[in-house]
Amino acid sequence: MTTTVADVVHQAPANPVHNAGYLTQTDKQWARAYRPIQNLIVHTFVDNNGYTDARLTQGLHPWFLDDDVRMECPAVFPNPRTWRFETEADCELWFHTEISNVTLAAWREHREVTQSSHIKPPREVSISEEVDSTYTVKYLRNKTVLAIGEMKRNLIKPSRWQEGSLAGAANQLRLSQELRGHRLTKIKLSYADQYQCPQVLCFDGETLLLLQFRADRPEDIRDQNCAVDCWVFPRQSSLISLRYALYILLVQGLRRFQGIYALPLTVGGLAPLSRKFYNGVPVWQPGNGDVATEHPGGYSRTVDGDSGAVKWIHPDDAEYLVWETGAFWGEFAAE
Repeated sequence: MTTTVADVVHQAPANPVHNAGYLTQTDKQWARAYRPIQNLIVHTFVDNNGYTDARLTQGLHPWFLDDDVRMECPAVFPNPRTWRFETEADCELWFHTEISNVTLAAWREHREVTQSSHIKPPREVSISEEVDSTYTVKYLRNKTVLAIGEMKRNLIKPSRWQEGSLAGAANQLRLSQELRGHRLTKIKLSYADQYQCPQVLCFDGETLLLLQFRADRPEDIRDQNCAVDCWVFPRQSSLISLRYALYILLVQGLRRFQGIYALPLTVGGLAPLSRKFYNGVPVWQPGNGDVATEHPGGYSRTVDGDSGAVKWIHPDDAEYLVWETGAFWGEFAAE
């Protein structure tokens, strides 16, 4: 039966799963060159009943009108079946069937997102590694990677990530080195300044781990002190569905994509000093020398639901409107 994205993304998969409990080991030679993640900002928490919830207003863009548009798109639930997890491939197939394919119903048009498995980055030079899953947007003949995913098998220790410290957990430290390294060795786009991808997921059959490297510049991801937003969602006891968790990660990648294609901008007589790489938000510096992502004049940034264009408005001036980007879908969108 066809329903809407809003109905399906907030529900957990209903098909039964048997996990055989086999463990993936991780100790990749190339990952040893990268620093473990040590500056975690954890936005999930476990309540008194043992269920995981999340502070979805932290580390994320606010809900905009284009999110409402996606929630109204048609969607269907997966067919009934039984699952058994023995290999990483089993976990990967479950994730794409029960989570990714369902969630991507929101991304058919606004803007269209394509998921690919085991491919190298778009138009990248020859490298030996490949990422398990890539989510991309194509615009003006270029592909932007919104997020990437790694599939494991019973490897993630959710309590260590939830505590915000991986110290003393050797396999989790090695996993964090691999996840940081993927941002650098795998996801380089063919723009002149070679953008990387700071949004990443890792699923191991039992836990979905979402990370966002808060890098102001692509090269800041290499810094071991780079803050990393972290969400830890168990497959079976989360108040936030894994489908919705994937949706919010893709939205973060989309906002970064929108920032990449920003037009020359002046809001309230002030031009942005720079733009944060990881989320596409402009940085302002008024005359007093302070630096902030909030506009000092009270102007606010929002997204047009009909076109996906980013715009600036002012609460006290109904006629004020400055477009930060062009349209990304609809009648006036570029291909």
